[in-house]
Amino acid sequence: MVEGNVIAALATPVGRGAVSIIRMSGDGAKEIISRCFSRADRLEHARMVLGTFDAGEIKDRVLVVLFESPHSYTGETLVEVHCHGSPEIASRILRRLIALGARGAEAGEFTRRAFLNGKLGLDEAEAVGELINARSAAAVNAALDNVTGRLHRETEGIYNDILGVISGYDAAIDYPEEDVEEQTAAQALPVLENAAARLHAIIRSYSQGEKLRDGVRVAIVGLPNAGKSSLLNKLLGRERAIVTANAGTTRDTIEESYEYKGMLFTLVDTAGIRETSDEAERVGVERSALAAQRAHIVLRVTDNSSPVFLPVETTGKIIEVYNKTDISDDPVPEGAVGISALTGDGVEELKEAVYAAALDGGVSADGIVITSARHYTLALAAAEALEAGINCLKTGGAPDLALGELGCALAHLGGITGANATEDVLDDIFSRFCVGK
Repeated sequence: MVEGNVIAALATPVGRGAVSIIRMSGDGAKEIISRCFSRADRLEHARMVLGTFDAGEIKDRVLVVLFESPHSYTGETLVEVHCHGSPEIASRILRRLIALGARGAEAGEFTRRAFLNGKLGLDEAEAVGELINARSAAAVNAALDNVTGRLHRETEGIYNDILGVISGYDAAIDYPEEDVEEQTAAQALPVLENAAARLHAIIRSYSQGEKLRDGVRVAIVGLPNAGKSSLLNKLLGRERAIVTANAGTTRDTIEESYEYKGMLFTLVDTAGIRETSDEAERVGVERSALAAQRAHIVLRVTDNSSPVFLPVETTGKIIEVYNKTDISDDPVPEGAVGISALTGDGVEELKEAVYAAALDGGVSADGIVITSARHYTLALAAAEALEAGINCLKTGGAPDLALGELGCALAHLGGITGANATEDVLDDIFSRFCVGK
C-alpha cells in the first residue's frame, strides 16, 4: 500500500446536470467526511447513505458512499459525494474537503494510485483512459477487455513462460557436471516458440486495435461527377456535402463519421481527380491523392454509365464502387459493388463490404487486441529479443548469450504490464488522464 495525502477532485464533467460526484481517496478520507457529513456514523463499506453535507456557506442533501481500504478502486479508503448537479454546489463541496485536509488531485492520480497499490496493471490502467475516450461501441468493448485484464493475463503468461526457461538454464549453468544443457535446450525451445507465436498474435492485433481506437479512415475518390459527394451523404444518412451537376463542386476534403456494427468509420470526400488550371481545385486534387494514400480503405467510385479507370496510390484496401446503376443497364464488373447514390440502392451492401474490409485479418485468434502504440512498440521489441534467443539456442550458441536476449524480452514485456515502469513513463501516461480519474 502506498502512503500519501488525501486527494479530492470532481469526478463528473464540469457543468450543470442532475448529479455531480466528488471523489476523495487516501488515509484520512473517512475522518474528513465525518467532519462535514451529517450521517457519517452510518457509513459502512459500499453502502450509500443519504444526509446533509455542510460546505460552510451552503448545505446540500447528498448521497455518500464509503469504500474501505483495500476494497476500493485506488486500494485506499475512498469516499464519493453525490450532490445536486450545480457547479456552485460541487465547487463548494470540493473546497470544503480541501479546507479540511485533502488536496486537489493531479491528472490521473486516482488511477495511478490504483496501479501503485496493485489494483491494476499498467496496461489495465491505460485501458481505463482509452475506455473514457472511446468513440464507438467497438472501442468501448476493446478497452473494457483490457481493463478487465485480458491483455495483462496473456502478457504475464508469456512473461512467466520465458522466466521459467531462464530459471531452468540458471540451474543447468550452476551444475555443469550434470551435462544437462542440451536437455534443457530441448525442453526450452517448444516453450519459447509457443511464447513467440502468442506474442506475434498480439502484435498482429494492433492493426485492428488502431482502427477500433481511432476509427477506420475511408477515402472516397473518383473522377469529377462520379457521385462521390452523393455517396458520402447516403453513407452518413444526411445531407452533408453540397451536390450539384457541375463538375468540380467539391474542392477540398470533407471528413464526417458514422458508426456501423459498433465500429467508427471516418469518411473523407475528396475533390474529383483531373487536370485543372484552377488553383483552388488543383490543391483539392492534391489533397485527394494524399487522403487516398493515408486511408485504410479507398472507395474508387466510377460512373457506371461511362466507366473510366482511375489509378489510385494507396497502401489501403481498394473497393471498386460503380455508381449510377439507376441510369445504366451495363453490368457491374465482377468483384465491384454496384450502387445508386441517388436512390440508395446497394449502399447497405457497400457498408457491409467496407465493414468486412476493415475487419480483414485483424484480430488475433483468442480475441486479444492491443490498441496502444506503446504496447505495440514494446511487444515488437520483446518479440525481436525472444526470436534472437531462440535462434541462439537452435544454432548451439552460448547459453549466457541466449539468456541475455531472453532477459531483454522480459524487460520489454514488463514495460507493458508495469513490472519495471519508470517514473517518467508513469508521468507521461497518467498526465493524459482527466483530473477526477
